[in-house]
Amino acid sequence: MHILSGKNSFGVKCLLFAAILLQWSVAVRAQEVQINEDPKITQLLRSWVNNNRTTPHIDGWRVQVMASTDRQQVEDGRLRFKTYYPEVPADWIHEKPYYKLRVGAFRSRLEAMAFIAQLAEFPGAYPARDQHIHPRDFLE
Repeated sequence: MHILSGKNSFGVKCLLFAAILLQWSVAVRAQEVQINEDPKITQLLRSWVNNNRTTPHIDGWRVQVMASTDRQQVEDGRLRFKTYYPEVPADWIHEKPYYKLRVGAFRSRLEAMAFIAQLAEFPGAYPARDQHIHPRDFLE
């Protein structure tokens, strides 16, 4: 009786096909891909990664609670804010001629607006875009 005849024919053909497919897939996996990258690109990428590690920043929103040309008034406002919200980051920036007290760190304007709704002690607070927020400042 011939091996490829009768009921066993289909099973043997499937077995041969599977063996060929397995051999082909092993050959494909054994191939290597080599990428030839311009050294300038490699250096640019390395520089970008190192810069992000040393000075990480994320675009987001803060809440500006006050602004004044008097630095001491803004410092006093910061201390007052910290008595109400000690866990929320608060710092002032200087954009001549104003000192601006900005608090919190939010990923969206909507999150900043929700926080403003809680600030009864600081009327006139509004969301302010900030492109240099450190990841540790975001409130979770």
